[in-house]
Amino acid sequence: MNRTSTSHRIAWPAIAWTFVGTLLALNGANCASPSSQTAVQAGGGTTGSGGSSGLAGTSGTSGSGGSPAPTDGAAPVDSGAAGATAGIGGGVGTSDAGAAGAPNLPDGSTADVRAGDAGGVDRAPDAGAADVPPPPPPSGPGLVNPRTVPVTPSTLLAVPSGSRLPARGATGVPVDTLLRIGFDGTPALGAAGTVSIHLASDGSIVDTIRINDPYAIYDGTSGVAALTTNTTSTKVNVIGGLHTGSNQVRVVNYVPILISGNTAIIVPHNNKLAYGTAYYVTIDNGLLTGTIGSTAFAGITSPTDWSFTTKTALPATLNVAADDSADFATVQGAIDSFPPGSTARTINIAPGVYQEMLFLRSKNNVTLSGSNNGVGTVIQFDSCDGFNPGTGGGQTVTTPGAGGTIPGFGAPAGNLAAGGRPILLTSSASGLTLDSITIKNLHAQGSRTIATLPASTIAAGATSAATFVNYASAVTQAETMYFNTSFTADVSNPAAVAYLAAPGTLVAKHSNFISYQDTLELKGVSWFYDCFVTGDTDFIWGNVNAALFEQCEIKSRSNPNGAAVVQSRAYLTAGTTALPASFTQSFPGFVFLNSALTKEAGTFTAYLARSASAVAAQTVTGATLLYTGYDIVSYVDCSMDTHIAPVGWNVTGGNPPGANVRPSAVAGWREYRSRTPGGALLDVSQRLVDPAPGGTAATAASSGSPGGSLQLSAASVAALFPDRATILHGASSGGLATTGLASFNPAP
Repeated sequence: MNRTSTSHRIAWPAIAWTFVGTLLALNGANCASPSSQTAVQAGGGTTGSGGSSGLAGTSGTSGSGGSPAPTDGAAPVDSGAAGATAGIGGGVGTSDAGAAGAPNLPDGSTADVRAGDAGGVDRAPDAGAADVPPPPPPSGPGLVNPRTVPVTPSTLLAVPSGSRLPARGATGVPVDTLLRIGFDGTPALGAAGTVSIHLASDGSIVDTIRINDPYAIYDGTSGVAALTTNTTSTKVNVIGGLHTGSNQVRVVNYVPILISGNTAIIVPHNNKLAYGTAYYVTIDNGLLTGTIGSTAFAGITSPTDWSFTTKTALPATLNVAADDSADFATVQGAIDSFPPGSTARTINIAPGVYQEMLFLRSKNNVTLSGSNNGVGTVIQFDSCDGFNPGTGGGQTVTTPGAGGTIPGFGAPAGNLAAGGRPILLTSSASGLTLDSITIKNLHAQGSRTIATLPASTIAAGATSAATFVNYASAVTQAETMYFNTSFTADVSNPAAVAYLAAPGTLVAKHSNFISYQDTLELKGVSWFYDCFVTGDTDFIWGNVNAALFEQCEIKSRSNPNGAAVVQSRAYLTAGTTALPASFTQSFPGFVFLNSALTKEAGTFTAYLARSASAVAAQTVTGATLLYTGYDIVSYVDCSMDTHIAPVGWNVTGGNPPGANVRPSAVAGWREYRSRTPGGALLDVSQRLVDPAPGGTAATAASSGSPGGSLQLSAASVAALFPDRATILHGASSGGLATTGLASFNPAP
């Protein structure tokens, strides 16, 4: 959305920041039909880049197209026709995504339409069994461990004037070290110049950064989410361990030199340094200007001026510290150090700030562990759809292993899959645990570019030409994480859908996720416990089977466009012919249990959810349907501040005026025992009602006729939502049932 308000913008510190994001795209849709079952694998194609939504009286842009599906599961493709959504105040907005994805994309045929909301009528009662109150929540709604989480950019590690990290002549240096130089004051980054890392043995260059290189260009018009031009640029990086056995890596644009306070931070390309090897660094005169000890910095030319030797061998542990005092200096360095597989591994991250983007591919049962409820352990980056288009994916590796290569990499022009905008991107990974960490996407609200890009890049047209994608209006989609996974289901019996291959699982506890639009994009089955999540527009979204937020704080940031907390594209159920007359079976979708919906200071309006599409059902293969893209959202025993509109749910604007499925105890928009922040029962008399309560559950989905919301009965809540295990494992009530994942048993 194009936003002009700056009153609640991220306040960038008086520090020169510099960096670059990434571009890639994955997702997949495969269908199989065992002899005794009808199987459907959920997924989709690579995402198109997002266009922007309009504010009051403004026009946005439309994005680019999605691509054919690779083999992995997909996010809801940011797809859609040219923008025509209404912003509040009568302006014309746009869909914030491209044209529909190519055939066989179950996530690629629904428009990702996001614009202003408003309006409302009454609530609807649950037509369930007699009221039998469920047990009261164990404590008040909200965080188990209350905390203040800074939402502005965190300051990077600095070194004193005259110091370097690694120090001159240092030994035992992590192979993923960054290079830091301390100045008397804030140094300036020049318009040209080169940094090189050489082998000390013969002077040969193992890594080069040319600051005047252009960024790789994303071609949003070809129907392929790819980097196609400037692919030899030294501002292109490869994330994911090209030589550690992964069959996909994440190819990204990145800014290789950061300025933070008095410190210049040089970020080498990933996986360029070897163990037990001596190196030296050279820096051209003019690349960095400033003084050290009152003497003008004139670069580094001598092989003996800045040399260091790496650790002798791969560490046996996975400890990370930004100051080079541990096994690794970056989180991705630790991830890249071990091969794909299911061996449980814990990466211990010391307090500090890690400015990087991450990729976890085919590595199961990994834990990223910080401390102090994540407040001091921060992974951050500035990324958005205009800088790293699409939700992201992997680039195929030829001959995975020590000799792995990327087809076409290094050619002047290529077709490298775009790695997307999330800070953390996963692919075919299950059992991921995030414990006591913070992930921040630093992209500022309403920004038309990356605030930390060098001025020379902006002057060259990054804000007005297709250097990345069209920046004609604000580019605001900016995930902290996209948890991407797929599953295979037996759809031979729509009344009792079962997993053939279960989706991936995610646990996030005592952690914090900070952005504006699209903070969390989720698939599969996830559990967020004691987590702080903040954003402004659809900041929790995705094609989930189940996403349970238990005792979390969900904080809306001020947005003049009346944004929504959730945009659900959840899986409902499946069938072998047309839509059934009524949906009696559903996956749990998005569930908020005993959580607090809070707000930034100021007066603004937000909604509990808004619909992505009026008609959600999608054909996967032949006559087999996997019903996805549905409004399946529940708030149970939650507190809500005054920013939530009396109508509760979005009903006007360019979005469908209501849910795309009629509400029941297991589907649609639902709510139970909502309270004020002070604990009093909330007045829900103006909540959105079902405009045709006598209709079947499927009516809205098949015809585009909007569905309303309902207040769940105590009996339904007691049967379907009494606790974590019931929600995640599935339950039944009066002929209605939810499909759970019995093997998923997370605990605090």
